[in-house]
Formats: sequence, structure tokens, C-alpha cells
Amino acid sequence: MVKIKEGIVMTAREKVEFDRVNALPRKEEGRVDYYFKPQTKYPPRIYVFMDAELWRSRNRRPMGLQNAVPFLSRPMNKGEIEYHHFNIRLCSYQYEDWDKLIYAEEQEAEELDKENPGTGVVFFDKLKSFRERYAIGKQPIAKPRVAASPPESQDSRYFKELMAASESLTTSEIVNLMETERQGMNRSAILFLLRQYLKNKQLPNDKKVWPDETFIHRKVQLSEQRTRKNFVRRIYHKNKLFALAEIRLRYPSYTEDMLIADLQLKSRIKKNKKHKPITDLRRCQLEKLASRLRSGVLNEQEYHQTCCRMVMIQRAHDQRLPIPLAVTFNKKTLVYSFGWRTRENVVKSFVALANTKGMDHEQLGKKYKEMVSSNYSY
Repeated sequence: MVKIKEGIVMTAREKVEFDRVNALPRKEEGRVDYYFKPQTKYPPRIYVFMDAELWRSRNRRPMGLQNAVPFLSRPMNKGEIEYHHFNIRLCSYQYEDWDKLIYAEEQEAEELDKENPGTGVVFFDKLKSFRERYAIGKQPIAKPRVAASPPESQDSRYFKELMAASESLTTSEIVNLMETERQGMNRSAILFLLRQYLKNKQLPNDKKVWPDETFIHRKVQLSEQRTRKNFVRRIYHKNKLFALAEIRLRYPSYTEDMLIADLQLKSRIKKNKKHKPITDLRRCQLEKLASRLRSGVLNEQEYHQTCCRMVMIQRAHDQRLPIPLAVTFNKKTLVYSFGWRTRENVVKSFVALANTKGMDHEQLGKKYKEMVSSNYSY
């Protein structure tokens, strides 16, 4: 309930606002959500969101919980609805210690039991069950668990019986045993052994492999590792921030070092990046001059000539200057200009036309206009 401290006198404006809000009808119901945020640069903690049905992912962004899913929810009791009726902003609490959280929620669970008997007890038991999953603050001293001997005797006995009868089993018997195993206990070691026997039925005698117990257990271990890696990579791809917490729900002893190792991919063959082909004249010339420099068989004069030529072409390319081609017929020289992006084969075809016997400026000019104005790719 909202309580006003003794001795506090409201101003007229505060009294009017209090009476206005107090006159508004109360909510019939509300929801409380519990979120766990794992260790970052701050310690792990649990956030308790009041009026959780009003919170949106964008409102939970400052806490880094915009993509998180609550691990527990409960209805608000009447006292909480009354207290938070006067809130002008969304309210949340954070806890870094399980003892403080349990102490606070125990009182709210008692109020829930008064309103709806049994709901508070169920909620409080669920909350305490998450204490081992989400570690915050000081953890209670865990009692040493008595290691129960796994029922390996029956499986190992059945495994040895199959190994003893390996050569006497027919193909149909092996298939029937595999179907029975899949519909029953579905043990990986037995399925791997039967699969190897079925493979041996299709191989000649000199190439048959009769596996031992070590060989089968190694294949089972590799299969479990492959399943875990696929699960880890799928969870990490969906939600990187809370991936470790979700993985530990399935693999409680999973560590950060194991996560790094599972996410690491084997080195792949590096593929050469695809580049658009170089077709314009000046860049083709630059490529040819660069390959000439890399050959390393130039004398000093050829080296300087090549470098100067590269500087001139690069400067003209940077300034987007047109490509001039001077052609002389009967002691008359005209300059034909092409765009700076003109392809090398277009310029070469024009030079070939200019070198044709019987060519003059009139005929060459017509061809030049066709090449410049037409969209046809020469």
C-alpha cells in the first residue's frame, strides 16, 4: 500500500495531483517477470520487472535485456498493484544476492496465498529451484553428492553378446535389431556396432572390420561432440549475449573455454576474391607496365621510362582526361578523342581502321562517329 510519512505536508499542487491519481481506477491484474543477466563487466544479477506486460523490448534495452526471455513469471498481488498505481515510470528491481531476493519474494508469496490459496507456495518453490541454475552472489555450500553407479552392466553384457555373435548374424537379423533398438532404448554404442556389422555384410572378407569396444566408444564420443558443437553454434548464432546461460541448461558443466573451442572453425582454403575485369585502356596499360616492372630485367633507362609512363597514365586517369589519338593522312593530322573509360579493344579496332590501306579522314571520321555515338560494343 502507498504510505505517506508522518509530518509531511503536501503543497496544494501535490495534493491535487495525488487526489487525481488516487481517483483513477486500479488495475484488475498485473504480471511480474524475472530475468537473469549473466556476468559481463558487472556481476551477474536478476531483474524483477513490475507491470511486466507494459515493458517492451526497447524499454529493456538499457539493461541489455531487449532479446532476453524471462525464466519465471507470476501475477501481481493487490498490494503491489496499489503501490505501483502511483508510478509515473516503469519500475524494476535488481538483485545480486539470492538471499535478498528470496526474503523479498517470500513476503509477496504470502500475500498471493491470501488472495488465491496455493499460488504463492507454487511460485516460491519454482523460484528457489532456479537457485542452482543461475548463480548470483554468495552460493550456498553444496552438499557432496553420492555418485550413483550407472547401470552399465546390462548394456555391456548385451554389447559383448553382440560381439560374440557378430559373424553368425544375418543381414535381416541385424536390420531387425537396429529397428528394435531405435524404437526402444536407442543406445548409440549398440547402433554403431550394428551399423558396422551391416557394412561388413557388403564388403569382401579381406576388407571387413570387426570393431572392438574402444573403437565403438570413440565413435560415440565423436558423435556426442558433434551434436554438442552443432547445438552450441546454433544457440550462439541466435542469441550471443545469453548463449552461455542457455547452453548450461543442457550442459551444466559447460565453460567459456569450451565455448571458444566449439565456435572455432577449421582453417578453410582461402578463395581469391572476385574482381571485375579491367577493360579500359589506361588501366590495362598500367597493368602491363606494372608487370614489366615486376619482371626485374630492365636497365636503368628502361626503368625510368616505364616509371614516367606510369605516372603520366595514372595522372590522366585520375583527372578523367579523354584519350587522344592523332592520325595523319596526306600530311594532315587530326586528333580523335575517346572517353577516359573507353575499352582497350575499341581503341585497338580504331587504330586498325586508321592503318587500313586507302583510308582517309572522311571515311575514318564516319567510323569514329559510329563508334562514339552507337551503343554497339565494338
